[in-house]
Amino acid sequence: GSTRAGKEVMKTAADTVKKVALELGGKSANIVLDDADFPRAVKQGVLTLMLNSGQNCNAPSRMLVPAERLEEVEALAAAALARVVVGDPLDEATTLGPLANEAQFHRVQRFIDTAIAEGAWLVAGGPGRPAGIERGFFARPTIFSRVTPSMTIAQEEIFGPVLSIMAYRDEDE
Repeated sequence: GSTRAGKEVMKTAADTVKKVALELGGKSANIVLDDADFPRAVKQGVLTLMLNSGQNCNAPSRMLVPAERLEEVEALAAAALARVVVGDPLDEATTLGPLANEAQFHRVQRFIDTAIAEGAWLVAGGPGRPAGIERGFFARPTIFSRVTPSMTIAQEEIFGPVLSIMAYRDEDE
């Protein structure tokens, strides 16, 4: 989470002398190594990010993958995202509900627009609400690829259903 949120957690915990471990600003990297079971790892990474509409501090919002397997990962990620059903949280078929509020909806939309403007490659999803949903704070689950470390979506916590796929050349990188 943010430094501001971390300070509040620490203050609250101090009153009752609770032990606290904070991870602030790590952007929840999901590193997929070359010897992984790619169909399983990519699917799991995408679906885990979508839990709670991506509104978890530990949501794996960045997926780092070997550059030589980037196209394979893009296809696997798109296929996994196609399984996500956006809609009424009370409907048993729904796997992705709305964002917490209007401000968060607009924040996620700004991040998606910024990613497109900065040259991230849109694999699936994009700006706006999902097809067939006219109202509410439902964001389209979105996957970007070819994201570079200098891009805003690689550096800031989106707190929504937006995945950034980033390629690496080798484990040292």
